[in-house]
Amino acid sequence: MAELPVVFNPVADRGRAASREEELKKRLGELGLKPLFFRTTKPGEATEIAQEFVRKKAPVLAAAGGDGTLNEVAQALVGKETALGIIPLGSGNDFLRSLVGRVDLSQALERLSCGKPRPVDVGEANGRFYLNSLGMGIDGQIAEDFMRWKFLRGELGYLWAALYEVARFGPFELAVKTDAGGFSFPGLMVSVMNGSHTAGGFHIAPGASPTDGILNLIAIRHYPRILRVPILLKVRAGQHLGLKGVKAALVRWVEVRTDRPLRVYVDGELLPRTSELSVRVHPGALLVVL
Repeated sequence: MAELPVVFNPVADRGRAASREEELKKRLGELGLKPLFFRTTKPGEATEIAQEFVRKKAPVLAAAGGDGTLNEVAQALVGKETALGIIPLGSGNDFLRSLVGRVDLSQALERLSCGKPRPVDVGEANGRFYLNSLGMGIDGQIAEDFMRWKFLRGELGYLWAALYEVARFGPFELAVKTDAGGFSFPGLMVSVMNGSHTAGGFHIAPGASPTDGILNLIAIRHYPRILRVPILLKVRAGQHLGLKGVKAALVRWVEVRTDRPLRVYVDGELLPRTSELSVRVHPGALLVVL
């Protein structure tokens, strides 16, 4: 049986992942794998575990958790020969959704048994790699609310947090420079997406692919509060790109400046508030078992 090291985050999906460890071991064994589980106990530990397996030249390291767990593991795997395996146990699992179109645990486990390493693009924001999504502004604040309010879960939880921020979030002055040009206006949010979905299923970047060598920039102007709910619903359904207040572009690098420090998230994980953001793409920099 082939050994498969697994970085296991027991607190993924609001702690619900903890109860699934034995089930996963059994199912992986039935697929001809010998899983070796390494439970994380604190932020950053997944990266430390992954660094050790990179040193050991492990062919595959699986991450069992949500997008944040994948993000931590990937910090050690970008540019290396060790491939990332995905076991989706989180609230959103948007990176897997962006890669293969749906989140199915059984299919994900089967890929670990019979899939092959494929090169996937990686974004970098202020020195930190990300796999799927980056948001700054109202979407960054929504991510902070979702993480702070422990009773929220999944896409519905993100939607409740979004409705809360629709009513209270104030606009900011946004200036953007990219390899495809620049613009400035009073804004509500700016996202630089590697994948197509974020926030547990919001289709924010229709057509985006983590394997096309480019990032999808989406910026939304300030809208009066009375108009924000319809805009939010269009964003959720992926029907917003034709709106007058939405700016979209395909880019390889982005420089963002705002008139006040704003919350930024990457793959659902919060970064420090900042008014300056530098983003670029690393084409094919991560191997993922698909």
